[in-house]
Formats: sequence, C-alpha cells, structure tokens
Amino acid sequence: MNATSWWHGRIMGGLASYWVYQHLGNLSPADRAEDELWQLVLERRERGEDDITVAVDELAARADANPDSYRWSHARDVNGCRVIVVDSRAARILEPGARRILDPVETQWLDRQLRGGVEHVFIGTSLPYLLPMGLHEAEAWNEAVADGAWGRRARGFGEKVRQGVDLEHWAAFQDSFRELAATVTDLASGRRGDAPATVTFLSGDVHNSYVAEVDRGPRAYGDTRILQAVCSPIRNPLPRVIRMAQSLTSRRGPVAFTRWLARRAQVPEPPFTWSLVRGPWFDNMLATVRVDGRELVLSWEAADQDDERSGPVLREVACFEV
Repeated sequence: MNATSWWHGRIMGGLASYWVYQHLGNLSPADRAEDELWQLVLERRERGEDDITVAVDELAARADANPDSYRWSHARDVNGCRVIVVDSRAARILEPGARRILDPVETQWLDRQLRGGVEHVFIGTSLPYLLPMGLHEAEAWNEAVADGAWGRRARGFGEKVRQGVDLEHWAAFQDSFRELAATVTDLASGRRGDAPATVTFLSGDVHNSYVAEVDRGPRAYGDTRILQAVCSPIRNPLPRVIRMAQSLTSRRGPVAFTRWLARRAQVPEPPFTWSLVRGPWFDNMLATVRVDGRELVLSWEAADQDDERSGPVLREVACFEV
C-alpha cells in the first residue's frame, strides 16, 4: 500500500478528519488540556486564525509514520463503569513471526487501564475480540501457516489467503489475543482489584451482530461474566449463502474441522472457550447498553418502514440481560 501513489494522501485525510470529527470529542477535558494540537487551536483562535489544516495534516503524517507519536485510544470512567476504547488498527505489527494487533506501547497502555474497582468494564475494539469459534480457529491456523508452520510453499499460500480475504481480527494475531485473554481473566478473577460484574467487549465491522460469552468453568474465581457484544449498525448486504456460512462458523462440525487444522499447525488450544449465546442477526441495527448497579442490559433495535405511519418504526430485535 505504501508503494502506491494514492495511499499516503488517503491515510492522511482519514486520520486528519478522524481527529476533527471524532477523536477530539472522545477526549476528556483533562486529556484535551494535554493535547498539543488542541492547544494550538485555542492559541490560534485567540489570534483570530481559524485555518489549522497544515497542523492537522502534520499530525496525521507523524501518526502514520510513527504510531507511538500519538494515541488514538482513550479511557473514561462513567457512573461506576470503565469505558476503554482501544485503537486496534493504527499500531499493528505485520511482520511474519512477530505479528501483533497492538504494538508493545499500546499493549502496555491497555494493560494499565484494565483494573478492577468498578461495576463494569467495557472494552471497545472495532474488530470483535471473540469471533465465532470456527472462524477464530481458522484465522489462528492461517496465521501459523503464513508464518511457516507448514513449510515455505504453504507460507506463501497462507499469506495470500490472509491478505485476500482480510483475515485481520484478533484471532489472526495470536500473541496479542492470548496476552489480553490472560489480563482479562486476571481482572475477572479479582487479581487486578475488586472484580467487576462484567467485562464486555463492544465491537462491530463484521456485517452481523451477536453476543458471545466465555465459559469460565466451575473452578473460576468469582462470578464475573466475560462477554462479546457485536453490533454492525450499517452493514453491507450479504448474499444468503454468505449469511448461512457465517451462521455455520459456530456449529459443531465446522468448529471441529478448523480446530483440527489449527492444532496441526501447532496453534495451542485457546486460553478459554466461548460460544455464541445470541445471534447472529443480519439486520441494520443500533445497540444500546444500559447499566443499573451490577446489572447490565444489552438491546438491539432495527427500524422498519411503516407506510401507514409515514416513517420508520423501531423494532427490538434482541435483548440480553446480565
């Protein structure tokens, strides 16, 4: 991508517009007070200067060239809940054999945020942390093959498949996946302060929606529930065959097959097991999180056109209570 004539301008435009329209609003007042670009905006406003295009473009160029120079991730404590939104795209390491969805600096930042003492912990990551198990094992298998687990020839094939069908979720970066699994398990077990009632990953970007839950087993300490809630709000329409294929990735047969492949590529067993407990759904929807003490309610709503009412009508697709 870097070798193309158009990529640099596109990534700069994307990062610059994200800072203006989204990232600035994500920051707390204290974070904005420490943001150098925002302080520059305030200084120039006092001088009657409104155009900061060059400064924003320079920030975008630096962030693209050196992801450690600017942090897009952020965390807020809101009414007894910790909300952590982690950038799982800009700080990746893509070198075969050392792939990470978060580089070491971003991983350390996330580790510092994952502490107990709150009722609920929410981890926002654009790509789901917990995929249907069959797809998770397939992406883990592909990473191992692309790194040479089945030899040099298979390595090239694995890399072509990885790039060709965008195998880019957490499952395709096993080192990062397993590190976060260990951290979240410690958090849920009370080894990082008082355990929250829930640890919930909030994600989208997979053209469907679902809820997955980790099976912590009878020996687990405490009753903290680890969940993955997915809502892909304005999704691409999928052909029926693709919807069926996605639904099958959590079924016993496909899971057994991709698990067999992964073990034969020397991929260790996942650090814990999980399953889809609701979904998948293929509507265009919005999801809402409601918290009441240690109780949590997740709901998904779609809008149906009602000609008699001359407008859309909300329809609850699903509700999941903890």
